[in-house]
Amino acid sequence: MTRPLAPRPRRRPERRTRKPARPAARPGPAEPAETKREATRRRLLDRALALFQHRGVEATTMRDIARAAGLSLGAAYYHFPSKDALMFAYYEANQAEMEAASERVDGSVRERLGADFHAKLGSVRPYRKMLAAIVGRLVDPGDPLSALSAQQRAVRERAIAILARVLGEAGLSPDSVRLAAGALWLLQLAALLLYVHDESPGGERSHRLVDDALDLVVPMLPVLDTPLGRDLAARVVAALDRAGILLPAPPP
Repeated sequence: MTRPLAPRPRRRPERRTRKPARPAARPGPAEPAETKREATRRRLLDRALALFQHRGVEATTMRDIARAAGLSLGAAYYHFPSKDALMFAYYEANQAEMEAASERVDGSVRERLGADFHAKLGSVRPYRKMLAAIVGRLVDPGDPLSALSAQQRAVRERAIAILARVLGEAGLSPDSVRLAAGALWLLQLAALLLYVHDESPGGERSHRLVDDALDLVVPMLPVLDTPLGRDLAARVVAALDRAGILLPAPPP
């Protein structure tokens, strides 16, 4: 007769320790949602720039832009009263892009100036044909589209301010910063005018010219803060002010 098996002792269930929940990541500041008006303006500007690049500013009409954006002509005029207004919006957007890029760059004065100049050339690369077609307008101070015009003063001063902030960290006097920043902005403008016509691969010739010019100019900046240099800078700034070519004051 077989002996009944003794019952196996029951295993007590293991107590599982719960892993602490990971702390939720703190959400960053949410970007404000684009309004319908902003989206419409952006669509109009995008379509306008594409047409300006393909056909040229002069050959493109506001009706062409409205049609490309899927809007009525009246709606297009409501947001942008003219093609010049669209170009002004492009200048503003480009300058905002440059200011954001400037905040991300550090290094020596030479390195930061070089980054700003090269970024500026790169930013206009998609629109070289458009800008090349209106070069005559870009250099005429009486034309609203000119970088030298009264209408573009605010954008011009913002561009010069980027350069002035870099130069201010070099320890130059305020008058020297004003003069050097204005002169460097003119150099940047000259490089842009060359770049829009530059057929070398990737605009290499223009980029190389920028580097050569900065390698020549930057080591000479301390001369502006010698007694002779300070006097020269003050005289030049005063002469430009009297001529109505106002250079913005350096940032505090």
